[in-house]
Amino acid sequence: MPLDNAGNTLNSARKITLTTNIQTFSDWVGSSDRNDFYSLTLTARSSLNLTVDGLNTNADLQLIKDSNSNGLIDSGEVITGSYRTGTAIDYIRQTLDPGSYFIKVYSQGGDTNYNLKVFENFAPTSLQFKLNSNVLKTTDTLSINSALVSDKNGVSDISKLDFRIQKSDGKWLDVADSTVFTADTSRVNTATFSYSLSLKNLNLAGGNYTLQGIAYDKTGAASNTVKQTFTLQDWFNLNLFDQQIVTLARNLASDGNLNRQDMLSIFRNAQDNSAIDANEIKDLKALVGASTPFTMQDPVKWLSKQVANGATQDMSATSFESNLVGRWFLGTVAPTPVFNGNNLTYTVATGTLFGSAYEARIGDIDQGKLGDCAFLAALGATFSSQANDAGNASSSVINSMITDNGDNTYTIRFYSRTAFDVGEAQYVTVDRRIATSISSKQNNGVLWVALVEKAYAQWREWREGQPGYNLIGNGDSLSRPLRFITGQKTTNHSVNTISFSTLQTALANDQAVAAARVGSDSTYILGNHAYSVTKAYADSNGKQRVIVRNPWGVDGKTLSGTNDGFIDLSFDEFMQSFSYGITIAEKAQLT
Repeated sequence: MPLDNAGNTLNSARKITLTTNIQTFSDWVGSSDRNDFYSLTLTARSSLNLTVDGLNTNADLQLIKDSNSNGLIDSGEVITGSYRTGTAIDYIRQTLDPGSYFIKVYSQGGDTNYNLKVFENFAPTSLQFKLNSNVLKTTDTLSINSALVSDKNGVSDISKLDFRIQKSDGKWLDVADSTVFTADTSRVNTATFSYSLSLKNLNLAGGNYTLQGIAYDKTGAASNTVKQTFTLQDWFNLNLFDQQIVTLARNLASDGNLNRQDMLSIFRNAQDNSAIDANEIKDLKALVGASTPFTMQDPVKWLSKQVANGATQDMSATSFESNLVGRWFLGTVAPTPVFNGNNLTYTVATGTLFGSAYEARIGDIDQGKLGDCAFLAALGATFSSQANDAGNASSSVINSMITDNGDNTYTIRFYSRTAFDVGEAQYVTVDRRIATSISSKQNNGVLWVALVEKAYAQWREWREGQPGYNLIGNGDSLSRPLRFITGQKTTNHSVNTISFSTLQTALANDQAVAAARVGSDSTYILGNHAYSVTKAYADSNGKQRVIVRNPWGVDGKTLSGTNDGFIDLSFDEFMQSFSYGITIAEKAQLT
């Protein structure tokens, strides 16, 4: 009988003292010695590797934990086993916590020699690292220097240091691992490492984060887990002061834009504590500043600037809402309800912005009792060339001038351009309240002309500090409303200097052209009245002709074809009729 070096029970098991090297124990099992037991103790969490080979016949392998220390293998105490048939090699690789364990090699038939190979793979230990900085910008580099990790199996056994970042919502983001380790000559089996991670392309918002690191060896055994927290300061942290606005603005701008509704939400948030404080004012101004990480549509930005610049420290929330938010975003402030000494009443108008056309039509322009023919003629002059309403030409100027906010309010654009200053695009928000006794007529329930007219009065009143309807309703030059509507430089021509080719070229280039007569009526044209110039052409006989449109929507003096406001004149009649002159907006952007 061969020599039996292994014990036959748990209590008599052969004790193994583990090392970092592979140890081989040769023995046998068979009919007279069915079981061999070995015992070992792990002092640290380790990966235990067991192999049984050199078999003559079938033998199997088990790993056991005698949890109750009774010397018996009770139910549930077999941790794992390898049960390969015949002479195939049996093996076990199991990560175990510190403690005492048993190995069982046993025969499944006849006598057989075997070689039990045991190797303890220690998991990496003593992982230690700290961040070089715990407060970073979203574009900074997160870095670690001179960190340590140990492995009893030697530095060469360390495979990688796996890093992940936990975001504020609890979700994890996998980031680059560290795979370069340098042996520390002063400490056995210890390595140093550094780590550098650019945050720029991770698209992380400002807030608090956790960097988690776990070291792994070549068998996949893991070290302790180390977590280091850090704070990212984005544009919102660095430029805003009120924490509620910081959080709200960051969330609202997560799509890269702050829209009208977003800004309304921020304005309402600033009204907490019933007053506007200094930090909230600073924040509102920063949000509409020149350098931000988000976009804002031009009207929203301009209107938001008026709110921010109008706010004062300790301003009541009620005043902030009504005098600033209401005025600029909700149209609650209307032009002074007076015209030439007569009080006006506002009425909520019914209808639709553009009617069934879904865009502005020149035929919608129908002057009411205000003397704003120059303004309405300027609106009509922005339409592409046409001879009558049937042409249905469009105006890209007007279509882009009006924004339907979807809540029965409308934002209207004007340009502050003067004869000497390019100016800027400025905006007014109006609601559906119309001074119906004087406003432009709402034919077929189309509202855009009356809304733009009201907005013009409101804008002029804000700029000039006088009742708006008095400012727009008592006549004007041709050039000023053309500049205010198109934002383009205007050139004035007298009837003695204008040529047909100049007129025809301007209209062919989609430039806005208006004309006016002063004094008494002519045959076709009303005195002291402005008209849109809509077409210049040569008829079938080669005769030069010009078509103008009366902003009344009817011919007005003498019928010229259909009574639709379009009047077809010979160029000589045109020259004789418009004694005040002709004004051309030089670079109007029309369709």
